[in-house]
Amino acid sequence: MDKELRQKVKDVIKISLENYVSNFEYTSTHPLDILIPTERRIRSLVGGLETSMGTKLWEPIAKVLALNNGFEILEEKLKRPKPMPNKLQTTLNHLITAREDKATWVGREEIIKKLRKAVKPITKNRRATVEYVDPAAGSGVDIFFKKGGKYYAFDTKTVKPNVGSIKSYNKQILEWYAYAIFKDPGIDFSGQIAYPYNPGAKDFWAEEPHKSGSLQPKVDALVEDEFWDFISGHEGTFRQIMDIFEELENEGFGKKLSEIIKNNT
Repeated sequence: MDKELRQKVKDVIKISLENYVSNFEYTSTHPLDILIPTERRIRSLVGGLETSMGTKLWEPIAKVLALNNGFEILEEKLKRPKPMPNKLQTTLNHLITAREDKATWVGREEIIKKLRKAVKPITKNRRATVEYVDPAAGSGVDIFFKKGGKYYAFDTKTVKPNVGSIKSYNKQILEWYAYAIFKDPGIDFSGQIAYPYNPGAKDFWAEEPHKSGSLQPKVDALVEDEFWDFISGHEGTFRQIMDIFEELENEGFGKKLSEIIKNNT
């Protein structure tokens, strides 16, 4: 990461975190507000920040790195056809269920093949008349890129999912394939879940619930530098991002955030 790019990433981190803690609004009450109001409000703010880091921090960092690596950032979101054609919906539902069982599990290439087959009888003119609407809340594409004629869709997720979460992620990315292929059956498209970092010292993919989940490691989902190095085009990107966090701490930015939080509680 050269000096200019590093500074851009650093600015994104500073602006994103400072804006969040400065503008956080407490919209709920809790019985603990009577006993430990300050601690409860701090927990609410920090917990909200942890939850929102996908859109507030990781997404803008990914866009800075991707732009530097020749990706085009697509502002138009991936939308679903309304209504979904019966055959396409039936095929999609079958594939979602099949991937939840190791005995019937199918890979990405087979998914694309089956979805294209379901769309094939639908004419281009017919597809052009269909209304396109936003997917259900929480199931859309957060990061949408294009490079070399290929489309890349990502959604950043918590690094500690459970089996139920992984099943929902599987459904989410298969829906993306269905939406994209319906609109353009010949599209070169990749949909993936991104885990921004590995929270433990062990192999991320060797831990439960990944071993029993629906997602294929490093194909349907990426963790840490599997994601960041692909986006940036360089090796060791996440370590460099962490180096920037450490640099900010040495510059007193952590203390600044703490003061803002204390003043807001």
